[in-house]
Amino acid sequence: MLHTVERIGSFAGLASFLGLAVFALLLFAHGRDIRRLRDWAGSAPEREQERMEATQNIAAQRAEELRELEESRTAEHDAIADREVRRQRREEGLPEQTRGERFRARFSGFGESLSRPALLAVLFVVFVLVVGGVAYAVLNTGSDSSGAKAGSTNGKQKAGGAKVKPGEIEVAVLNGTSVTGLAATWGDKIEKKGFELGAVTNTNSTFEESVVMFEPGAKPEAKVVAERLSIKKIEPMIAEVAEVSNEAKVSVVVGEDNATAEG
Repeated sequence: MLHTVERIGSFAGLASFLGLAVFALLLFAHGRDIRRLRDWAGSAPEREQERMEATQNIAAQRAEELRELEESRTAEHDAIADREVRRQRREEGLPEQTRGERFRARFSGFGESLSRPALLAVLFVVFVLVVGGVAYAVLNTGSDSSGAKAGSTNGKQKAGGAKVKPGEIEVAVLNGTSVTGLAATWGDKIEKKGFELGAVTNTNSTFEESVVMFEPGAKPEAKVVAERLSIKKIEPMIAEVAEVSNEAKVSVVVGEDNATAEG
């Protein structure tokens, strides 16, 4: 009997040891699960932030895709409208591109060329050379040379009228008096002086003094005519004289002072 109790106690002790081992293993596993659960619960705000960031990124990508789609549709619509306008211009016999479009196309290509570094470098070198040349010329121009240039300029201006040949000047002759045939007489005189005779007629009003009148830009020619005919008065041409001068740049109006001399 005692022997049997001892055997049963041995088996019970072994079973108790195994039970404690299993219980310890389960307790360890349960503690690990609890720790994982606590870690997961503690990282919930971070996961929410990541989720929000991911959502925002997706929304931004979608908005960009929609924008690109809208731009492509707009570009396609503009291209269709442009093709239609060009077709209409071809049917009307006009160039496909307007003058403004051709101008913009040329300058857009020029702008692209300017964006090239090599071309920019060349333009910069040319600019430096031009500025240097201008500075050198200015620095080497003294007051003496300035005075000489001024003198030569005045000389040229004085000699400007002498360079005009009488045969190259068309002169209209107008009788500004009541003396008959005075314009024809002065016309012969002008031809003898070597000038090309233009219109020969009368004015509507009377002029007391003889005068040489000129169109804008023909003052040197008028000076030559006045000098050859010994007429002191030179004036810009008035409308009354221009109307009867038949487009001559210089007109001689014979006044009462020369009518008396001719008489």
